[in-house]
Amino acid sequence: MKKYVFLFLIPFLCIFSCNSDDDTISNPDLLGTWKLIEQLVDPGDGSGTFQPVTSDLELTFLAAGVLQVSNGTLCSLAIGTEGNSTESYSIDENTISVNCDNLTAVSFEIKEGRLFLYFPCIEGCAQKYQKTS
Repeated sequence: MKKYVFLFLIPFLCIFSCNSDDDTISNPDLLGTWKLIEQLVDPGDGSGTFQPVTSDLELTFLAAGVLQVSNGTLCSLAIGTEGNSTESYSIDENTISVNCDNLTAVSFEIKEGRLFLYFPCIEGCAQKYQKTS
């Protein structure tokens, strides 16, 4: 009988051991504010390089998959001030979901302490961000 009690306890232990914060995304490297510092300039032949830009565009990654875009938009590669927006992101898929006419997602990665956004383009389209203090 003791064997059967243990078998009935296993599902209950699994259910109650689940954390209620499972929907909270936590990545200390990603969370925080990032400022646009460079943009990939490619003439269409793959020889492009990142070039410095002057922009106030900032991305603030919050927990629970919320991204605040300040002083710009992710709907285009424009670096000028175009307002603010709130988007969502997924660490599992490394994507930012955007609500644009011709764009639904932007992929991202962190490497060498920088945040890189990759836009779907025929030629290389990317932006590089530096974390602010």
